[in-house]
Amino acid sequence: MPPYEMGPIVMDEPARRSIIVSNAGALPLEIGTIEASRFCSASIDPKTIAPGANGQLEVTCRSDLYGPLREFLLVHSNDPLSERVPIELVGNVTPLFAFDAQVVNLEMPFGEERSQDVHLVGTLVAKAAARLKNSALAEDSSVTLLPDKAGSTRGFRIRCKGKKAGVHSGNLVVSTGLPSPKDIAMPYVCKVAGTLEISPTNPYFNLKIPGPKVVSVEVRSSQPGFEVRGALVLEGPFAASVEGPLSDNSFRVQVKVLEERVTEENRGILGKVMVLSNDRTEPEKEIPLFGFGKLNAAKGEGTPPAP
Repeated sequence: MPPYEMGPIVMDEPARRSIIVSNAGALPLEIGTIEASRFCSASIDPKTIAPGANGQLEVTCRSDLYGPLREFLLVHSNDPLSERVPIELVGNVTPLFAFDAQVVNLEMPFGEERSQDVHLVGTLVAKAAARLKNSALAEDSSVTLLPDKAGSTRGFRIRCKGKKAGVHSGNLVVSTGLPSPKDIAMPYVCKVAGTLEISPTNPYFNLKIPGPKVVSVEVRSSQPGFEVRGALVLEGPFAASVEGPLSDNSFRVQVKVLEERVTEENRGILGKVMVLSNDRTEPEKEIPLFGFGKLNAAKGEGTPPAP
């Protein structure tokens, strides 16, 4: 059977609908259990429907979450051809007060800007006195109030400036001026693509293997004339050195665990190394370091470096 259209539903108000159930057979139709879904339940009257008669299926759905609603009820009966009949319920829950987007993702090359407009929607928008809060903005981003236009709801423009490579997260927070909800928030992300490439991005060391604990980190950039100028250990019992340029114009940073600085009580170690280069997008790139397990200081022969 086709989906039953619930129509518009207001958030936080129970949605109640009546569905006609007809008995087209020659025998009485006995309705048994009606299995509820996550948000919807139902009852029927009468439970025994005579041939050619109708019953009323009374459906009630919660409206906690705004957006599309799609639920299934499972009706059990004595019909030998359809002992279990699924009833699909579809509708759309209108929010009380929300943004017209759940999240904003802005991607851009380093040095460029991107922006996106979002607007307020919901049954309480006309009653609200919305005010912008700027306390949770991402780095190198801004949020501005859009000018009012006839026939449009209040909106905001999120702008990411692309000044620093990486992923920068923030929240657009608006005070509603209403008893409830007092504030609403929407996350946004600025993804700024740089020219520097690091592999692996999260080097780790297996401290349980014998022999030297060394990891090689490949560093390259699409920037012409790229060079790595040094590697500085910021934290942890590590040493770092630089090799290159290699035949493919990349560089290799060798990071080694200084075993004499690892105590027997350690079950793991953490650290950071900073790669210094002339890459214009990330001239000082921090790389996290991690070693797991209890240190094995045995002098193994021919033991390969940790991956």
